[in-house]
Amino acid sequence: MQETEIGPTALLQDALPLPPLPRQETAAPEVVSYAFHAYHLAEALKLKEIAKLFELKPLVLNPTSLIYELSENCHCLFYHFGSVVFFNVEESVRRGTLDRLKEHLPSSATPVTSDEFVLEVEKKAKNTVFFEKVVIDKLNRGKVELIALVLAQSTALEYFENKVEAILHQLGDITSHLETSHLRVSGKKIRKFISQAMATQQSLISTLYLLEKPEETWENKILDDLHQEATMMFELKDRFRTVDYKLKMIQDNLEILSNFASNRQLVLLEWAIVWLIVLEVALFTYDLFLK
Repeated sequence: MQETEIGPTALLQDALPLPPLPRQETAAPEVVSYAFHAYHLAEALKLKEIAKLFELKPLVLNPTSLIYELSENCHCLFYHFGSVVFFNVEESVRRGTLDRLKEHLPSSATPVTSDEFVLEVEKKAKNTVFFEKVVIDKLNRGKVELIALVLAQSTALEYFENKVEAILHQLGDITSHLETSHLRVSGKKIRKFISQAMATQQSLISTLYLLEKPEETWENKILDDLHQEATMMFELKDRFRTVDYKLKMIQDNLEILSNFASNRQLVLLEWAIVWLIVLEVALFTYDLFLK
């Protein structure tokens, strides 16, 4: 098995391309391996702004994706929902690209989630997606972009899974206080949790609506079958439904807590009124009998 890596270009490393290696007359390997590296950086990327960072003309630039071909079988793919995928790109170029992005994003671009995947090209093999790799019979741009998209969606979904778990942990702290009758969380903070959960749900929907099949798969059965296998292997739809269910559960619980906090505030207000009445009566009694 042979690992194939293409040298960097002037685009992403501000350096001259590596000189070509001396050509050797060797038999073509039966299996050639390529590596995918995916990173999720933020909830959104402004692709037009990112395109201005590099001098190389994009292969694709549309509202959802920005794709560069650094050299033959060597691609960098950006997605508007915050993920970037490198296909057959060596580490120094990946690191340099992420560093450049970090300088132009409003917050740190340190990868929140990441993943690696292997693509193997084997002549006459059946296109098959396994747990850690995909095997195809022939390498082409359509298959690379398809696997890259699924991998990008998976890393984005993992980000939301982690975010929802953090919200659940915060909710658990609140409910534990409630069970012991020592609730010390203000209604304002609870409403903030509700807003956070709703914002996360909206981001999830706007980010992963692309779980629908890409247009290319409608006219190409090979890509359609490959997409279905990859989607099932990464369990994208099941994971999406699980996250969405947890978000709805969080909202329901937080709305109950918000009502509880509001009722608690009403009770405190009623007690305050009662004490004011008692104080007024006491002052009246003092004026009436003790003066």
